[in-house]
Amino acid sequence: MVSNPVVDFILWRSLAIFLLIGALAGIAIALSLIYRPDIYERISRAANRWVSTRHFTRTADRMLSLESWFYRYHRVLGMLVCAAAAYLLVHFGLLFDKAAAMQQLPHMLPLKLKLPVVEWLLDALVLVSLTGAAAALFVGLLLWLRPSLLRGIEEASNQWISSRRAERQLDIPRDGVEVFVARHARRVGWLLLLGSLSLLLLVLRALA
Repeated sequence: MVSNPVVDFILWRSLAIFLLIGALAGIAIALSLIYRPDIYERISRAANRWVSTRHFTRTADRMLSLESWFYRYHRVLGMLVCAAAAYLLVHFGLLFDKAAAMQQLPHMLPLKLKLPVVEWLLDALVLVSLTGAAAALFVGLLLWLRPSLLRGIEEASNQWISSRRAERQLDIPRDGVEVFVARHARRVGWLLLLGSLSLLLLVLRALA
């Protein structure tokens, strides 16, 4: 890969400026923690506003039932599924030209693969397509002629799993870092000051 000196210069300068601003901000925060920890506590209380995600996920955590719509138009849907499945069976079972596909497929793939691997992938694609089409034809016939036979499968598989229990563990405020910093403000300030000064010296030395 050929690098562009102008782009490298701009990226390096941007990174250096970002680190320089971060170092200066770290020094300012460290001095406030050392000499005026009450300022940090006021800023922390003003900035730490808890926003619950329950209001945003309540709409998504709702079951949408489409079974009545499917059973109302089961004949039309069954015929459409059967037509699509029959097309796939005829195309991959009778009309598919494997030799022509073997000539075009290696040029369409993003990776250069050997011919045996390409042939294996093509055979797997045809097999999966035929198997899926046969299963779709069976389901389409049931949906078209006897949709009542699908109710048992539907009731067994259509189990609603609410995400509320998993979200409850995430929707909890965690302020352990703020409490630790508030209790050990001056010690944290000295450590932050040392790290920020080291970063500042490294950035200034690199820019020199």
